[in-house]
Amino acid sequence: MNVRQDKKKLRIMENRAEELVAMTLELCEERLASANIPLTYPHKALSAAAMTVQQSVETFLAVTQIPDQGITG
Repeated sequence: MNVRQDKKKLRIMENRAEELVAMTLELCEERLASANIPLTYPHKALSAAAMTVQQSVETFLAVTQIPDQGITG
């Protein structure tokens, strides 16, 4: 695969990842908006999970930008 194709593929993946994060956060917000106060443990866990998805996706996308130097551990 050449560099141009690889960059195009990464852009597509980034767009889909952004959509996933947006949908995850939207679902979380909807559930929390309709929740009783005080929030239950599942609601708190849902918030934490949504933030974890966001951070994981951001980390994954950042790692894809690191050039492969061919160094092994």
